[in-house]
Amino acid sequence: MSNNSPEGVRNSAPEPDPRVVRSTSALGRALIELIQERNLDRITVQNILDRAGVGRTTFYAHYRNKEDVLHSSFEHLFAAFEVWLDRGSQLGARLFPVEEFLSHVGDEQRLAESLRASGQLNQFWGLCGAHAARCIERRLHDAPAGSPVPRQLLARMLSGALMESISWWREHPGAASPAQVDSAFHELARGVSRKMLAGGGISET
Repeated sequence: MSNNSPEGVRNSAPEPDPRVVRSTSALGRALIELIQERNLDRITVQNILDRAGVGRTTFYAHYRNKEDVLHSSFEHLFAAFEVWLDRGSQLGARLFPVEEFLSHVGDEQRLAESLRASGQLNQFWGLCGAHAARCIERRLHDAPAGSPVPRQLLARMLSGALMESISWWREHPGAASPAQVDSAFHELARGVSRKMLAGGGISET
């Protein structure tokens, strides 16, 4: 996890320094570009600095190594998920932007192959699953007293089902569109959440 991880940051936190945002964004973009060209284990910090036009002192003020930059890039992707959800959908309120996520994954095959070759792909999917669980939990209605399962447990269960659905989609190219997977997941999620939360469901907020 990067030294400047947004985990735990609250709305009352001061606005980030624009110079820091520019530098860290440039480093993240540079690493993602380089990963399209070669495997992660062949990329050095100096390669990233040269591509980003950022100095070594600035780099180490925010990151320990190239893996930190990569994880920070994942965090920015996860933040984009929240924006996609806020845009709305024909499916109504959703727990996770499945269609947009699958479309993004489908466009980044070279990145996925580089992460796999560098032993980072499983960690990426693990981070995705953890983020999806948090995202889902925030959008489930509060469980009434006497509900069969806690909301947090249901969120983890639905996240597991989502990640299995994504794995199936990746293993069966063309079998279903991202929109179809999105619809199927949310049909399942609505039915399960209503039953297991004893009348609860998906929050509109």
